[in-house]
Amino acid sequence: MSLATSPDSSIRVLLALDAVTGQNGLHQARAFTQAIECHGVILSKLDGTAKGGIVLAITKELGLPVLYIGTGEQPDDIAAFDPQQFVDALFETAEPSDVDGR
Repeated sequence: MSLATSPDSSIRVLLALDAVTGQNGLHQARAFTQAIECHGVILSKLDGTAKGGIVLAITKELGLPVLYIGTGEQPDDIAAFDPQQFVDALFETAEPSDVDGR
């Protein structure tokens, strides 16, 4: 019997989104969740090229948890999403030397 047909199996549907798409990603997530039951999100390219505001929008509007993030191009660059670390990074301030170039 295959895992997919086993009554004991647990199937989770995850939506993979490019974090750079911004609000367009929210439209994609909305359409996806209207079509099928979705259990969470994987966000790619959350490596500094995107601020990740889509995380807040998807969680608030659709109630979907962000489960994993991709921060590079290799399989090892996928990690479990840490909400506290994400929030801390959003509110980090640049060091004075970063701002004035010294």
